[in-house]
Amino acid sequence: MTEFELIYNSFMGFMEKSENYAQVDDELINEYKGIFMDYKDDTDIIIEIWKKYGFCTYKNGLFTLLNPKEYNEIARNFSSVSDKAEVFARTATGCLFLWEEYNFGKNIAFLNVHTGEKNIISTSFNVLIEWSLSASNYWIDDCYGKIEFEVMDKFKHISYDKCAGYSLALVLGGKENMENMELFDFNTHLQLLSQLHS
Repeated sequence: MTEFELIYNSFMGFMEKSENYAQVDDELINEYKGIFMDYKDDTDIIIEIWKKYGFCTYKNGLFTLLNPKEYNEIARNFSSVSDKAEVFARTATGCLFLWEEYNFGKNIAFLNVHTGEKNIISTSFNVLIEWSLSASNYWIDDCYGKIEFEVMDKFKHISYDKCAGYSLALVLGGKENMENMELFDFNTHLQLLSQLHS
């Protein structure tokens, strides 16, 4: 079994199933080859997933891989996000996973698009995919998991073009509860939140 297969199988042990929503063209793969890697990573895991499976949603929409070219500009509108950040994934509630450069090196960050808060969650894509995102506690501690899991219980399945969001945004005084949650067009909702947090 290859290094990629070991990492991906561990990831899928938690994610359970995937749904492809778009293929990744060779031009994008070549442009991003080696970008989503830390020096400690042995495998270009994001690129390998793109090549083998394309852009997919996992666990009924809990985790979705994104085309960075489509979302970088919107993500960079958030005041906490740098102008060189690269988006590579999102959650059921539209929160973003970013690859960013800091003065102490590159790191994977989690942007809560509802609160505007951003936290560094890993330095290694291999570790993130194989171990971190495969653990419920990691989601709860680092990736808005309590809300994410409640959202999945409520909506059961969220397609790649939708996300769960607060009908009245938190920044506008909305309450952080399921009664205030509904499904939105992901792109539109992300743009709105980016303007509110710019």
